[in-house]
Amino acid sequence: MASENSPVLFQARPHEGVLPTSSSLTEGRETWPLVHALAAILNAPNSLPALAEVLGTHVGAKACLLLCHYPSTNQLIYTSWHQGEAPTSQGLGIAEAGSSLDWQRRVALGLIQQTIEQSAGGARLRWQKGVAELLREENGPPPWLRTVTACTAIAVDGSGLQGALLLLGAGGFTVDQTVQANLASLGAIAFHQHYLQGQAVRHTEQLRYLNYLKEDFLSTLNHELRTPLTSMMLAIRMLRRPDLTPERAAMYLDILEQQCSREIDLVNDLLMLRTLEAKASAVAHQATDLGQLLTKLAEQSQDKLQQTQLTLDLQLPPDPVVLSTDPQQLTKVLGELMDNACKYSAPQTTVTLSLSDEQPENGRVVLTISNLGVAIEADDLPHIFDKFRRGHSATKDGIAGTGTGLALVRGLVEQLKGTIKVSSQPSAPQLWQTCFTLEF
Repeated sequence: MASENSPVLFQARPHEGVLPTSSSLTEGRETWPLVHALAAILNAPNSLPALAEVLGTHVGAKACLLLCHYPSTNQLIYTSWHQGEAPTSQGLGIAEAGSSLDWQRRVALGLIQQTIEQSAGGARLRWQKGVAELLREENGPPPWLRTVTACTAIAVDGSGLQGALLLLGAGGFTVDQTVQANLASLGAIAFHQHYLQGQAVRHTEQLRYLNYLKEDFLSTLNHELRTPLTSMMLAIRMLRRPDLTPERAAMYLDILEQQCSREIDLVNDLLMLRTLEAKASAVAHQATDLGQLLTKLAEQSQDKLQQTQLTLDLQLPPDPVVLSTDPQQLTKVLGELMDNACKYSAPQTTVTLSLSDEQPENGRVVLTISNLGVAIEADDLPHIFDKFRRGHSATKDGIAGTGTGLALVRGLVEQLKGTIKVSSQPSAPQLWQTCFTLEF
């Protein structure tokens, strides 16, 4: 509970020519009830709507608008209250140029800037047009705005934020200068508190998301490790049978070899990912014929393509394309993308692997791998290269994987001084084309 001797916890930075903020927010007995009411709500979640209502009610305003811009994040918060209605608060984010949201954001920023300039001795705020545009509804400004004839604009210029408190009234409505200075400090506290609360919420959500990724990865890794080990244990038990024929023994030895290779590949991928993050791996550049490299990759992928009922369309230019790169790392990249295409392609479809000549506009070589299958959901697309992140469809359909493959691909491509991007567009009926494009 605040006391009459409570210190100022956060103070607005006064402009030159502006009445300095009082040393205590409680200076002046006439402001004491207002200070108590405002202080009581500052720590409440989403306090800005309550602040607008309490502030407007206590000073006898018809309406109260709170505008705050945080330059570091470009976040703009707009809160409004008027008599007889519940307060509302919304973020005015960066929108498409020319849209109504973009126009509303520009109006709000203009009101903040004009209020700050007025408080510094500049031109008087012409609030009527800006407020009318900010409050505009489908049929124009709200009817109650016609009864408003006065506006007290209070600039809030705190550390890392700029804002304005607009108190709208009628007749001879005014707010004392000392009260305005105190309200500027209270507004700065409220805006700063809102920013900190938002940061806390975002950090909490991020921690929850990271914890989800950790749990999902551990569950997936447990499955990916146990499955080959179970197969190997079964093969070993079968090899111990005294009545085992040489043919069956050879088959179980093949199973052991395949599952051991699967375990080794998984461990190597995790180690390589860690090495890439530490930027500790070296790149052995050499002149590489990309046509020959892709042809060899296509031959090595035939067994997997046949197992998944897919065909490969290899598209190469007529002339050789030579690139200075690390062929081993590039083969790893393309192999991971080919495995990814095999996992997510619909049966009886075609995987396309193409190579383009050097582009005349930038001299870069373009490689693409595309396949037809389920769509990559819009929420997943920006995170497709995140470490341990697996799409909703992969988890839902039980597709094997640890979420390391595409993260490894991005790390290797960046190490090779290339770029990679992905698109997912509707193609055949009920099928989407997913395309990975690499440039070197």
